[in-house]
Amino acid sequence: SGPATAIAQREDIYQELAYQDQSDQTVLVLETDKVPPVEVIEKVARDTRISANKLTFILTPTRSLAGTVQITARVLEVALHKLHSVHFPLSSLVDGYGVAPIPAPSPDFLTGMGRTNDAILFGGFVHLYVNTTDASAAELAQALPSSASKDYGRPFAEVFKAVSMDFYKIDPLLFSPAKVTITNLATGHSFFAGAFNEALLEKSFS
Repeated sequence: SGPATAIAQREDIYQELAYQDQSDQTVLVLETDKVPPVEVIEKVARDTRISANKLTFILTPTRSLAGTVQITARVLEVALHKLHSVHFPLSSLVDGYGVAPIPAPSPDFLTGMGRTNDAILFGGFVHLYVNTTDASAAELAQALPSSASKDYGRPFAEVFKAVSMDFYKIDPLLFSPAKVTITNLATGHSFFAGAFNEALLEKSFS
């Protein structure tokens, strides 16, 4: 992740949003404990059209505290991604914030990855401010929480193992906060959905 992705334009979402960054230097955050090989660095340089000596790679292993923090901090990002997935017009979004508990890192990769996802799925909260109709805001509130996904109900590590560790086999609507508030600035009304799941958080974090 990082601003380099908005320069490289390798993901369809940038075309859908008609958004692109431009810069003569950029950064990528990698969930790894290994320096990327030369081939990867050269590919990023080609995709971004930025010379390799102007690229910065930040390594945040999933097993580290830095990795745990940067993944969990995506709680608002995953909510916005789901907003797009359920076809809510992003032009109606005004503002938002999110919070989630920071789990303890684990020396085991799968456990660590599971905990960071569970922090969002079962303990994440997002408040979005929109300009729309109350009916649309209420519908959005019901669609956003992770509990709306068919894969909800087990720690993420279990879900991941059940699909042979293939992210693309997981319901994409699972990746969202546990609880949301949608405030419609057009009317001043707020809509609430989802719930924290302390039992699953405790199971994941222990």
